[in-house]
Amino acid sequence: MLLTLLALAAPVAAQHVEIAGRAGVGLFRFGGQNATSNSFVLYQDLGASSEGYVNNPYGSRVGTGLALGGRVQRVGSHNGLLAFDLGYELLRSRNNINQLFYSPSQFSSFIGVYSADGSAALQSKNLTAFLGLGRRLKASLVEVDILAGPELAYIYELRDKGSGTYNGGQPWAINSLRSYESRLDLRLRADITVWYHQLGANASYSHGLLNYQSGLKGTNSEVYARILRLGLAYRLK
Repeated sequence: MLLTLLALAAPVAAQHVEIAGRAGVGLFRFGGQNATSNSFVLYQDLGASSEGYVNNPYGSRVGTGLALGGRVQRVGSHNGLLAFDLGYELLRSRNNINQLFYSPSQFSSFIGVYSADGSAALQSKNLTAFLGLGRRLKASLVEVDILAGPELAYIYELRDKGSGTYNGGQPWAINSLRSYESRLDLRLRADITVWYHQLGANASYSHGLLNYQSGLKGTNSEVYARILRLGLAYRLK
């Protein structure tokens, strides 16, 4: 009887829960037919201030940002993994600016077209939730956690930021909020962490499935988020 109870209890005892935190850089760009590496700025001089925005802010060039998160995961008796991860991201995609359309005021009909230089970033602030299934592989010195699953991002701010020069050296700079019809982005995410005792090196890739320009009428424009995260993690066992 005692041996039977021990046999039943052994798989349960082999299961445990871990809590981990992660921090690192987020490398962000857009893919899809309307993602661009170059764009132009619509710029307006308001006297004491100025404002403007990028015509197509969905840059295909990689920009850097910040990625933070916390994770709870269950390690099964056969090294199966079930993980839930909550995160915060400050991401920037990037494109080069090669032209500027200038208006001296909101009441003026004049529009000047100038060659320009500089770069602009679409800055995105997100909260993320990732549900991952996977497996833990064990070696003599390290453990490797491999996870995959859906990720949902809530986008609570999009902002155009950039600077450069136009018309032979005149400075331009923008920092303006951008409207966005959908606040959600659904992604597929793959995640790997290599653990050495409590310290880990983490990498993940998120492939966006929702079109950021789905609200545009009369066009088939498509842009999707592409995110690579690289960082360190620490776990409690």
